[in-house]
Amino acid sequence: MRRHVTLALLVAGGLSLLLALGGCDSLTSYNDNPNEAKSANPNNLLANAQRGLADEVYAGTDMMRRSNVWAQYTTQNFYPSESRYSPVDYPWTDIYTRLTDLKAAKQIARERPGTIQNQGNFQAAATIMQVWGFQILTDAYGDIPFAEALQQIDNESPAYTAQSEIYPALVDSLNTALNQIDVDAAGPSGDVVNGGNMEMWQKFANGLKMRIALRGYELDADWGDLEGPDAIISNAVDPNMNGEPLTSNADNVYFQFGTSANYRNSYYENREVDFRDDFDGSARFIDFMKDKYGGTADPRLDAYFEQTSNSGRPCEDGSGEYKGFPFALDQGSAQGLYGANPTCAFSRPEAWFPNGPSGEGNAFAPMMYYDEVLLTRAWAAREGIISGDPKALIGDAIEASVNFYGNQTDADISGSSSATQNYISQVQNDFGSDPEQVIGEQRYISFYMHNIQGWSTWRRFDFENVLGAPEGGVAGGFDSYAPLRVPYPASEANLNGENYTDAANKCSEDFQGSGSSEGGAQNEDEDCRVAWDVDGPPSANAYSAD
Repeated sequence: MRRHVTLALLVAGGLSLLLALGGCDSLTSYNDNPNEAKSANPNNLLANAQRGLADEVYAGTDMMRRSNVWAQYTTQNFYPSESRYSPVDYPWTDIYTRLTDLKAAKQIARERPGTIQNQGNFQAAATIMQVWGFQILTDAYGDIPFAEALQQIDNESPAYTAQSEIYPALVDSLNTALNQIDVDAAGPSGDVVNGGNMEMWQKFANGLKMRIALRGYELDADWGDLEGPDAIISNAVDPNMNGEPLTSNADNVYFQFGTSANYRNSYYENREVDFRDDFDGSARFIDFMKDKYGGTADPRLDAYFEQTSNSGRPCEDGSGEYKGFPFALDQGSAQGLYGANPTCAFSRPEAWFPNGPSGEGNAFAPMMYYDEVLLTRAWAAREGIISGDPKALIGDAIEASVNFYGNQTDADISGSSSATQNYISQVQNDFGSDPEQVIGEQRYISFYMHNIQGWSTWRRFDFENVLGAPEGGVAGGFDSYAPLRVPYPASEANLNGENYTDAANKCSEDFQGSGSSEGGAQNEDEDCRVAWDVDGPPSANAYSAD
């Protein structure tokens, strides 16, 4: 397994609260600050920021009660309030804290170059991590503090930057990072994601450029010298530019948690330490995987979910079936159904996702997998942006995903098996009649347990007949049958009131007529959506159990 440094580097977490630094380089020249740090090791700050960001996107609360239920992959089976989108929220403060840690690490490395092995490589790795984190934030909220962010005491009321400005800036930062990388020189010793392997950082940066360009393809943005999403994708896949994106499953980028109590993931704590049974697979998603393509089941079912069992834990005994819990019942109905059935009567997420390879909590927090790059290539080939056969690329992506999970979990699945090849044939048959729908569906399936990426894919591709209204009704106080964005944290009204109100009112004005009768900051969570979500969701009756 590809890891070359120890999680023992994660010892300086408390330092993040002591650092009041500004600047963000080419996220960057926006926020240069004269403050100088005289202590803290930048390698430790990098490691802690990487671990902290992984915690924010892959955890018992942030993933299982938020992003997974927004994408309707899983559902709560006893206390279903978050599955019904009440409240719809997402971490803000802790992600910004880790982004500030990365900025601090970069500044200290410049001021004390003797603390790092190679300046360009250190700056590049930290910047790429910042881009990854900032895209998650802007894809959740839309306009966010960015150009004036991370200055702490020097600017405690940062203005919100439009997403149409953030997206080009993120690509520009990735280009800056790519130009700093020397694949033949040492990478950061504090890198607990790629173990200082700069070729991996190069591939990840190119993959992120593809993700940003695909998602922002219809975004009304001034891309400037970047020449727009077509050129961004073409350059990202051109090995003569700055390397290539991911080229195999060996390049998959993820943070791996540890096995000690301090470093394992909190979903493991919930399920295996506290012995809670809070989350089942959503019947909507499981039935979709079983029946969507001509009744040919997706082979990843065996890797994504446990089978049902009447014998109790472990549920995966090979004798049951895949049966999801109804998505987001009202509390009385959910508790009645849960209480009337034995443990393991419904399929839970496969134990590998909280437990990891060791079974002791060292799960993977995905950042980018190879199959995503292949599916982006398929979309770009279909658009005529790059050469290639989109059907063949989709087949390659499914094989890659099946092989990855087949190698990682106990699932007896293989990309070359007749079952997988039959499934691929069914997907490719559907592709001819509705390419956007199929690419959206396959990206959505592959993003299971990838923080907000699956939910973002639904918003981007507007594929139908998958997501639908919670069976117990929407409890979040908004009109859509699934969240379109996350409302700004309530604390912003007090801490950054003027900028918060301006951003909320702007969002409401941009989407007048989409359902809200009030508008303004009070109602900014109900109808607003992120800027790249140009068309809004499919109609509310787009989901059909048939």
